[in-house]
Amino acid sequence: MLSINELSKEPIISTQIPVIDLHLFLVGDTIAKELIANQIASALQEIGCFYLKNHDVPTTLIAQAFAQAKSFFALPLEEKKQIALTEKCHRGYIPVGMSSILSEQFYFGREMKPEELDKLDHPFHQPNQWLQNQPEFREVMLQFFAACHASTLKVLEALAIALKLPESYFAELHSEQNHAMGLHHYPGASELPQSQNIRLGEHTDGNTITYVFQHEVEGLEICTKAGERVPVPLIPDTVVVMAGEILQRWTNDKVYATKHQVAIPYASQHIQPRYSFAFFASPNNDAEIAYPQSCLGANETAKYPAILTSEFYIQRNNNTSILTSSKN
Repeated sequence: MLSINELSKEPIISTQIPVIDLHLFLVGDTIAKELIANQIASALQEIGCFYLKNHDVPTTLIAQAFAQAKSFFALPLEEKKQIALTEKCHRGYIPVGMSSILSEQFYFGREMKPEELDKLDHPFHQPNQWLQNQPEFREVMLQFFAACHASTLKVLEALAIALKLPESYFAELHSEQNHAMGLHHYPGASELPQSQNIRLGEHTDGNTITYVFQHEVEGLEICTKAGERVPVPLIPDTVVVMAGEILQRWTNDKVYATKHQVAIPYASQHIQPRYSFAFFASPNNDAEIAYPQSCLGANETAKYPAILTSEFYIQRNNNTSILTSSKN
């Protein structure tokens, strides 16, 4: 046992954002799974955000993905513009200056079969755009996408357990993998801007849950329910998990959809380039977003009418342009 003197030498780490270890949920018994599930649910209710360790996305794959992203963004602008995102297709490349966000981006989803493309009239329900001379980039990104999908299903299973629902309740409604992956590169600069230090303004994500992978340079900040801005520092071998608007609605506002932004750290003497990945997990297009009646308390009523995922996004996109919506 440590003495009082020895304890005083231990570093004191104070953070409002909990770190949750998924290992016990993946390998433990029913009691262990319920323990981790309740930790996840509590974090999403109280702050809408947590760090997840042992998330089952291989560290080697994450490193490969960031290496490929850096190589892609280093390509000549004209080459990247060959696969530019358009109003009709929200998969592809977005140059710096195409939005109010001080970054260049690349978006993709799962590979879609030709017979699927006419089933839904939505800009993200389109084929991915890849540079033909970058086959390794495509391969690594699709592997990364699949690993994130598998990992987020475990978090969704935990949420179902915490709500006393069948374990597969939410996971089954995400089986179509209608997710989006965003690669973001915030270029560096020799001096700080005089007007403001925000690289991406405050917003909430419109999906179920978001995985944010930060790399080398910090800047992500969340806003608590009380309006306090909290930095989200880098913690090795973790991914930041944030609740989105769909999950808040799905849980009758029990979960808090995290407001967040990307800022330039105040300690910076100059602007360092920043890279990040955001994986936006979204339900199946025909999934009904409605708080389960079995979860309503005696004096509780549903705050939102039931709505299909496809209808939710149509309503949201009528108010929010893809170029100014959820990007981390």
